[in-house]
Amino acid sequence: MKNFFTSRRLGDILSHAYIWFCLILFVTPFLALLGYSFTGPQGIYAVQNFQYVFGSFGKNLLWSFRISALTLLLDLMIALPAGYALVRYPFPGKRILFSALTLPLYVPGAVIGIALVLTYNFTYHIITSIWGLVFAMVVGTFPLMLTPIVVSLKDLPIAFEEAAQCLGATKWQTYWRVVFPLIGPGISAGLLLSFIIVFNEYLVTLFVHPPGVTTAPLRVFNLVRTAGLLPTTAALAVTMQLISFFAVLAFFRFFGTRYLKGTYLI
Repeated sequence: MKNFFTSRRLGDILSHAYIWFCLILFVTPFLALLGYSFTGPQGIYAVQNFQYVFGSFGKNLLWSFRISALTLLLDLMIALPAGYALVRYPFPGKRILFSALTLPLYVPGAVIGIALVLTYNFTYHIITSIWGLVFAMVVGTFPLMLTPIVVSLKDLPIAFEEAAQCLGATKWQTYWRVVFPLIGPGISAGLLLSFIIVFNEYLVTLFVHPPGVTTAPLRVFNLVRTAGLLPTTAALAVTMQLISFFAVLAFFRFFGTRYLKGTYLI
């Protein structure tokens, strides 16, 4: 019995050590960047490194938020009917179609960027418009919105819809009052994944951004490329990290509401 508890105790210690090792391994780069962002002349701490966040970088953040909002709106408008059709309606080639729709997940960003330049510049001629950048973000993030919605719909029994229609609800009312709330977790997960990718994307943006539009990650990339990693640039990167972090916290806070748990049906 003594040997049993000793082995169990040793296993607990090793398990906790492994968890803390992984935590430190993943968090250390972010903490290092945070510390470097406060580095000033002669190694002193300088809060003024963050002054650009409230200056010219604010405009870059605003562009990132605008593009993210437009991208999420288009993703949702496309993914909701597409996901419902893929799950609820049988048709030949469904698996092949779904694989084709999720293809951007497996293609490198540089390849997508080159393909979008060729398409938008020579075919649609919208590379000088902000909509060219928005559509490019939609192409890259649409699978991230579609997949959680498809999973949520596959886990939702069709009996809920049949019961609503037997009680006199139209298909439109059934979708918005029954299906939409019950697939809320899938929708919110898609929104979070898409926002994080769009807000922090710079590679595709580098290919298709219109003149005069520089998003926050593209600004950071350009500064690192031209001047190296300065403490002021690190401060801008830390700001983007904090925004993404608080977006995740807000997601889990909102995800716990009654609506997104699928119990709000009225």
